[in-house]
Parts: sequence; C-alpha cells; structure tokens
Amino acid sequence: MAKATFDRFDGGLLLARPSSVAPANSLARLINMDVQPGGWLRARPKWKASPGALAVPAQWKGLESNAGYLWTFSCWDVATVPNTSDIVNAETGERLVYAFQSSGTGGDFDDATSTQLLGVTRWEKGFVVAMTPDGGANNFKTVFDVNTTTHTVTGTAITDVNMPSSGIMVTATARIYAVSDDGQSVKFSAVGDPTDWTTSGDAGSLPVSQHFASGQRAYGLGLYQGKLAVFTDQSIQLWNIDPDPTGMALDRVIDGVGTRHHGSIVSLYGDLLFLSESGVRSLTTLSNALFPSDVDVGLPIKAFTKPPTSLTRTADGGPIPSVKGIAAGPFSQYWVTAPNRWQAG
Repeated sequence: MAKATFDRFDGGLLLARPSSVAPANSLARLINMDVQPGGWLRARPKWKASPGALAVPAQWKGLESNAGYLWTFSCWDVATVPNTSDIVNAETGERLVYAFQSSGTGGDFDDATSTQLLGVTRWEKGFVVAMTPDGGANNFKTVFDVNTTTHTVTGTAITDVNMPSSGIMVTATARIYAVSDDGQSVKFSAVGDPTDWTTSGDAGSLPVSQHFASGQRAYGLGLYQGKLAVFTDQSIQLWNIDPDPTGMALDRVIDGVGTRHHGSIVSLYGDLLFLSESGVRSLTTLSNALFPSDVDVGLPIKAFTKPPTSLTRTADGGPIPSVKGIAAGPFSQYWVTAPNRWQAG
C-alpha cells in the first residue's frame, strides 16, 4: 500500500496531533502560527488596544516614536492649532504629541486633512519632517523638538533651498541625508545642523547617479553596518560616510535587486530588510551571496500581488510609496504591509 511521509512543514502544514491519536493521513492547516528556525512553532503576536487610547483627527498624519513620546504631524496656513499632548495609555502615562508647522497667516485647520507627510527622520529628541499641504505645490520642511516638562512641540522651519523635499531621509554621522527631488543624488546637511544644506566643505551631495543606468533614480535610503545604503529598484549602493565629506566614498554596488519603497527599509539586529519586486529581502544575505535568490527571508502571511508601480504615487516630482515596514524587535520579526489602494489624505 502506497503512503506519503511529510517531514517538513515550512509551507504552513502541520501534523495536527501526535501519530498515536491522529487519524491516518490527516493534516491540518497552520493558522496564526509562525514556523521558527529548527521547525518549532510560535503563536503570532496579537494586537491589544491600550487603555485610554484616543482617536486622532484626520488633520494629523503619521505616527512615530522618539524621546518616550508618540508623534503625529500636520501643516496648513493657520496661526494656531488645538492640542499640545494627549495621554494614550492610562496605565503607563505614555503621551501623543502634535507637531505642526505653517506660515501662520490665516486659513482653517479643517483644511489640513489634505496634508501629506512626505517623510520623517529622527533628530535628537524630535524629528526632521517634510510635509506638503497641497500635493507638492508648497512644502514645509521642519525640525521639531519637544519640551519634556510641558509636553509641547516647537518647530523650526528649514528655509535652505538646497534641502530636498522628497522626504526620503535618514540620520547618520550627525547629519541628515536626503534623496534629491529628481532622485539623481543624495544631499546631506552640515554636521549638527539640519537647517544648513549649503555651507561649502560641510554640507554637500553624493553623486549616486554615476553608479546606476540612465533612466533610473534613487528610491530609498537605509543604514547598514555603518554605511549608507542607497536603493534604486534594481540595485543597492553602499557608501562610506564620515563627518568629513572628503572621507565619503562608494564602497560597492549590489546589482539585481532593490526597492521602490523607502518606507519598507527597516534595520533589524544589524541586518537591513526591505520589500523588493520579488519579495522581502535581506541585505546581509544579498551582500554575502552577491546575487538575489528566489526566496530570501521569511514566508508571507499574504502574498504581494500588485507590481511596485501600483503601490507608488508621485508628489513634487518624487515617489510617495504606500508600503510600510516596521521592526517588531521583541518578536525578532519584520512586518511589512501595503494597502489595496490609495485613499484621500
């Protein structure tokens, strides 16, 4: 009599019960469990609403964490806005703070629902942020700081015209690095001053377009083992970065894989994970193997079926990807998601 033997269940199958009590040839689907290295199983983490959680009005965009606060952002042509901070967890006293920047000459804060958060990167206790209230016709670039006594946020407008509006930014070597609006270079601020993108011998740019083909552009940035990783959709450049601009140089280029989704690029335990056209990738695996494999890391809960171009829209000449990745550090996991379609706001 023929029989089938299963000894690997990486694809999501699980022997339902010990053979002594299971019906012959029975298998069950693996639901809400993760297969760990070595084959053992762990329940997927569940969401839990925090006590005292509150609804955030549509004028506020994004949710980031720094200095013990959750942050949300907005911009519009108004002089004042409501709210300084709110407690979002009654058990721990964790707070949500509101970061706002505008010209302050008039208008109606209700109109700020059209604000788009182009990008953020941490800076000291706060963030450097790029926003637009009107689809890229105007841009606000701001350094935000929080007063940890009053729990209020203040913003300093960045007026230097050499700072890109793309919102594709990272913080390293006491600088902000940002992809230019046309995606052909990576500009960097002066050391210790994210408002200065002009001072010769301190601020400047990296000529990344010299190392990718005509018609390509940079879509994302990340930090990997002390180097700046610059992503096109078909390659990754690793740059040595230094407080002294003369010490910056290209280390190497990894061809054949990249990403259009800056928001998917996440550092986890010394590795850099991101969503490519063919799935989630590990920069450590790529850099060691020197070529992309069919399956890199992990198994998807749900497959990505839409092409990268359908997950990206454009404002002010630059891409705004809908994909978002986070590092779930306590679980040693990388989570990435993309909505089915873009929605207003």
